[in-house]
Amino acid sequence: MNPFPSRRLHRMYTASPLHAGGVAAGGRFRGRIGRALFRTAGLFQSVLKPDIATNKVEFRLFGFLPGYVGLRGRVLPQGDNGDTVQVIFEPPVLSIANSLHLKIGKPSSVVLSTTYLDERVRLGKGSRGSLFVFTRGGAADAAEMDQVGLERTSLTAAAAFTAFFVSLFLGGAALWVSGQLVLKAAALSMWLLGAAMGAVVRQGGLVMDREDERMVAAAKADLERRRQEQEQGRGTIGESERVDRTGGGGSAAATPAAA
Repeated sequence: MNPFPSRRLHRMYTASPLHAGGVAAGGRFRGRIGRALFRTAGLFQSVLKPDIATNKVEFRLFGFLPGYVGLRGRVLPQGDNGDTVQVIFEPPVLSIANSLHLKIGKPSSVVLSTTYLDERVRLGKGSRGSLFVFTRGGAADAAEMDQVGLERTSLTAAAAFTAFFVSLFLGGAALWVSGQLVLKAAALSMWLLGAAMGAVVRQGGLVMDREDERMVAAAKADLERRRQEQEQGRGTIGESERVDRTGGGGSAAATPAAA
């Protein structure tokens, strides 16, 4: 069973995670602290063409400020059954208010298996044990999945994120030195807020261990090997064509001379 049949590559799905002892979809953004600060508004996955996949977790920071964290990666088929793929993702992109974009973290990789597929629903299982229900269309059609991961970090975004965390630290310090108990409590709240947000957005919210890093390194090496093989194949074909053209030209020139 092909998990991404060609006639559905342009379709988009809404993902509903079914926690089954694994890591929740969306990484730290979908953890206990992440959900409290970044209220989830939607989870989406899309296959844009045979070798590109995008994931997107939409949220509302503090319950009102829209944003999302997105991943874009290459799809590599795994095994002979056609129901499993490995996706090598680029570093995540954190976007706030659809205007401030910050690419943070490291490349990542995940193995996805499709356990059921029909015209409306796809059931999937991630390498960490998370189960998903993907439904076609709906909110996913308006999620602009083709743009996910293409954003680039701007100086404005980097400055804004830095200023936010610095202001929390300095503001808390100013309250703390006042000596008043209430203000000290407010200072602790500001520091805890900064620490909690930093913990969630660290590495783009990805939850990775050494085994994950080894898997990413191996997948990137395999992708590079395939790229080199393709280039060598194109080079061999090009050389053959040049030899054919040279041989054909020599034969044509010899005919008038013989006459």
